[in-house]
Amino acid sequence: MLGQRLWQTRSRLCRPFVRNFTIAIDGPAASGKSSTARAVAHELGFGYIDSGSIYRCATLLALRQQTKDDSPEVADLITNAHLEINILPNTRQAPQRVTGMGRLCVPDVQVLMNGEDVSREIRSPEVNRHVAKIASDGQVRKVVLDIQRSLAAAAKAKSTGFQAKGTAANGIPSGVVMDGREAEADSVPGGVVMDGRDIGTTVFPQAELKIYLDASAMARAIRRWDELNSQLKETETGASQPVYPSVEDIARELEERDYADINRTHSPLRIAKDAVVIDNTNMTFEQQVYSITDLARERLGLERKYDDI
Repeated sequence: MLGQRLWQTRSRLCRPFVRNFTIAIDGPAASGKSSTARAVAHELGFGYIDSGSIYRCATLLALRQQTKDDSPEVADLITNAHLEINILPNTRQAPQRVTGMGRLCVPDVQVLMNGEDVSREIRSPEVNRHVAKIASDGQVRKVVLDIQRSLAAAAKAKSTGFQAKGTAANGIPSGVVMDGREAEADSVPGGVVMDGRDIGTTVFPQAELKIYLDASAMARAIRRWDELNSQLKETETGASQPVYPSVEDIARELEERDYADINRTHSPLRIAKDAVVIDNTNMTFEQQVYSITDLARERLGLERKYDDI
């Protein structure tokens, strides 16, 4: 036992300094991929890319131009668009959850399309109804694939852009400042977390950690209903009304989206062979975030931190 512990310790200390660690999180709609991925990226000091927002931008462009979902013009529209995905500073407005381990932060994401902030508009019910059709187009997926990899490379480069104040015993810079906060002694720069439906199978098939996040159909419908109805529409009279009348409406839309994602010809929704499947139906948000964080730490040769959560 002692020899095994010494070998494990030596393995951690001698592990090469990693600057290119990718976490791919896939799963069906409303399984919590985005919020989980953002929290994991924040915990690890990694960059974050919301790949779904790229398809949503393509959908919004098509709607604005009154272009049919299956038109080849959609690929041209997204090709010529300038997209930026920014993690907003951790302010009081950033959604945070308080846990026994301290503040678990879920930073907001700002999506800019040709300089315009479309973060809220790309999550509208109208975009939701059309995005699956546009995301199934082979030419659109080819264009988005290039954008995804380009944005991920930029995010990784940006996550290494800090000054190290010292070096920990395992050779990893310590005391660094990232996103306005001091990173842990064993933080690993140069990583990125990306969520979507084909990240581990198509976009980054060689990702160091692949997660498939899932939940029951009803759990996903309730989550999406809560999300949409937290953004109430303002009527002409100034009164507020829900975006959707019932959870059942959301459930039907999710069922249609699942069918489209699983059965599309190009890069269908699949569980990668080497993915870790996490069903979060009965998990707290903190449990799913910390379980993924610990899996990443293990593969980086670092000790787990949250086994007691």
